[in-house]
Amino acid sequence: MDPFAPVWLSLLAFFAALINGAVGYGFSSIVTPVAILWYTNKILNPALVIVEVAVNCTLLLRERRLIRQTWGRARPVVTTLFPGVILGTIGLAYLAVNDVKVIVYATLLPLVLLQLVGFYRPFKNERRGGLAVGPGIGFLYALTTISGPPLALFLRNQGMSKNEFRCAIAQIRVAESTLTLGTYFAFSSLFGANLITLPSLSLLPVLVLPVVVGIPLGTLLLRSVSPEFFRRFVMSIDALLVSYGLSRVAVAMKWVSNEASYLALAVAFAAIGVLTWISLNAIRRPSAEPSREEPPGPPPVWAPTQRD
Repeated sequence: MDPFAPVWLSLLAFFAALINGAVGYGFSSIVTPVAILWYTNKILNPALVIVEVAVNCTLLLRERRLIRQTWGRARPVVTTLFPGVILGTIGLAYLAVNDVKVIVYATLLPLVLLQLVGFYRPFKNERRGGLAVGPGIGFLYALTTISGPPLALFLRNQGMSKNEFRCAIAQIRVAESTLTLGTYFAFSSLFGANLITLPSLSLLPVLVLPVVVGIPLGTLLLRSVSPEFFRRFVMSIDALLVSYGLSRVAVAMKWVSNEASYLALAVAFAAIGVLTWISLNAIRRPSAEPSREEPPGPPPVWAPTQRD
């Protein structure tokens, strides 16, 4: 392992905390794709989940005035998380390291690209949609610590205001992180899965300080830029990181040669660059300029009776 891995992890965590403070999610979806090049998911995941319990609780506290207003919309996802969390924990405990990496990258890349190009397709029945995505969100989070991109796709497509979105996603992420941490402890105690170990806990000092500093700075940062512009810019960086990680694990799995992986990576970087230029250029146009309070996309399509 790289002897400077803790330093790189700390810098990466600070950058991810800036993003999380600005848009309400993104910490693990930025840290995990890069950090699993240095640490296995069994070591990294528990440390990230412990940190995210505190981060998500803090973000929910900041948006607490909207909890009652948004709970009915977060509840369908929250109440269906647990079966997915159990399956994801089993996968983390017993799948091979590189298999988990493939799942991380293959799941994250299309979700990031959909957000980069501004994909919007709202669920007509929001409650049924939440019940459908909840188990998948729980599975992904327990296995990879990544749930922000699929959650963002689901919630942003439902026409929420910026603050409603942040409150709803904070409620879901508090639930998923606490459920996952409890499940990790249970599997370690009952089945000897070794998910809560000293190497995992030793990463906490490396992660906590960057988060404590980065999240408040990220909140201030969002006040000076367009939220939609900033979000798509972040998604472009995320796409580059995930593409690089996928190329490395493809070589490790002996699917492609090292030379072929770098060629494919160059093509992927060029394609992501073009998509980013088109996407950000569209945001700059006056007709496409998003409101600072309302994310772009279709108006809400649910009826009040569908909010459960």
